[in-house]
Amino acid sequence: MKRILLTLLLASIYLGSQAQLHSFIFEGIERTYRLHLPDNYDENLEYPLVINMHGLGSNSFEQQVYTGFDLVADTAGVVVVYPDGVNNQWNVYQDGGVNDVGFISALIDTMDANYSIDLLRVYACGMSMGGFMSHRLACQLNDRIAAIGSVTGLLVYFNCDFSRNVPILQIHGTADDIVPYEGVAYTMQFWTDVNGCPDSVVTELPDIDTTDQSTVTLTTYSPCLEDSEVLLYTINGGEHTWPGAKIIIGITNQDINASVEIWNFFKKFSLPTGVGFSENYLAKTKLKIYPQPANGQLTIEVPGIEENLWKINLYDLSGRLVKSENAVYGNKFSLSLNGLKQGLYIVELSSGTKVFRDKIVVQ
Repeated sequence: MKRILLTLLLASIYLGSQAQLHSFIFEGIERTYRLHLPDNYDENLEYPLVINMHGLGSNSFEQQVYTGFDLVADTAGVVVVYPDGVNNQWNVYQDGGVNDVGFISALIDTMDANYSIDLLRVYACGMSMGGFMSHRLACQLNDRIAAIGSVTGLLVYFNCDFSRNVPILQIHGTADDIVPYEGVAYTMQFWTDVNGCPDSVVTELPDIDTTDQSTVTLTTYSPCLEDSEVLLYTINGGEHTWPGAKIIIGITNQDINASVEIWNFFKKFSLPTGVGFSENYLAKTKLKIYPQPANGQLTIEVPGIEENLWKINLYDLSGRLVKSENAVYGNKFSLSLNGLKQGLYIVELSSGTKVFRDKIVVQ
């Protein structure tokens, strides 16, 4: 009954939202997400992207309204995407099962293919299980995610593959009876060890709202290696809630606004150039690839480059090599796509020190 009432309340507020619902097929499953473009979105500009993930049993609809991140996005000029987990949950710890890490990577490519996204400024945050998923992305997708923020979620996936230090923000209530605060210590220890952070500095924040039954303690671990940072906002007396939320479903701190604090943290960080596939998006020379989407055969041009001997590799979004051709001569050539499944792929051209990467869509 409580969940039904909450959903009805969210629905009434949602009537004024500008969100758009979209979907695409990933590994045979239709995956859905809601998208919010900032006011006065201009396709000639590049925008940061925030991936905001819901908790267990919730969905993108509720996460969008509950966190109020659209208001931050409109003020800051940020694109926000709210993905849906399969069966309203995320695979936060298993190597098998639903490939949510691959889905989020494909979602980033989908956003980039359709909107003007700065791929060096892509961030992930979430509530509860969405926060757990943010930590997993910091472990496995840190070549695409510049920083993460978790509200009431913890790290439970440890098979990490680090290409860089990852800035981490954690917000957690001491009275959380769903994800107990006791688990925060290990999560913080893990990330401060990984990031090589020094001793912490503890600050008691002003008790702005004396009626919310809670206060905030900020623990700062900084500067860490590679200018990364780890922050912990402890909500003293806070429950399993999103600070600053207007929908009160438990002890909800109003001294800070989690969405504002998360964005203020994110905006300090971007991916270094040359990390993962992002390096191609900074190249002065762009590949010309057509038609898009492609079916059967693709034409690739390398404009402004004298003829070279190229090696061509084609990867799926999990990083698996699905096609390779050696010693292709010239700066314009065709690539057969026969036998490939529908979806997004990464094409890589290399010749000596020259490397170009871009996305292709196979239909």
